[in-house]
Amino acid sequence: MTDETTNEPTPGSEALMDVGEKIGTALGKVVATANRAVDAVRVEEKVARRKAKRTVKKAKKAAAKARKSFKKASKSAKKRLAKEKKKAAKFVRKAKKKLKR
Repeated sequence: MTDETTNEPTPGSEALMDVGEKIGTALGKVVATANRAVDAVRVEEKVARRKAKRTVKKAKKAAAKARKSFKKASKSAKKRLAKEKKKAAKFVRKAKKKLKR
C-alpha cells in the first residue's frame, strides 16, 4: 500500500482562502479602529484627570486662603475688643475720679 500525496488543490479551497483573507482584513480593521479609539480615550482621560487635579488644587488653595482670612479677621477682632475694653476701663476710672472730687 502506497500513499501518494497530491499537490492538487481541493475543490473550494481557494474560495475558503479568499473568505479567510477578507475576514482577517475586516477583523484587522476593527482592531485598528478599536486601538485608535482606546488611544483617544486615554488621552482624554489624562486631560480630564489633569483638569480634575487642578480643580481640586484650586479648591484647596481657596479654602486655605479663606481659613487664613478668617483667622486674621478673628485675631484682629479680638485685639480690637481688648483695646476697646482697656479704653472703656480707662474712661470708667477717669469718671470715678471726677465723681470723687
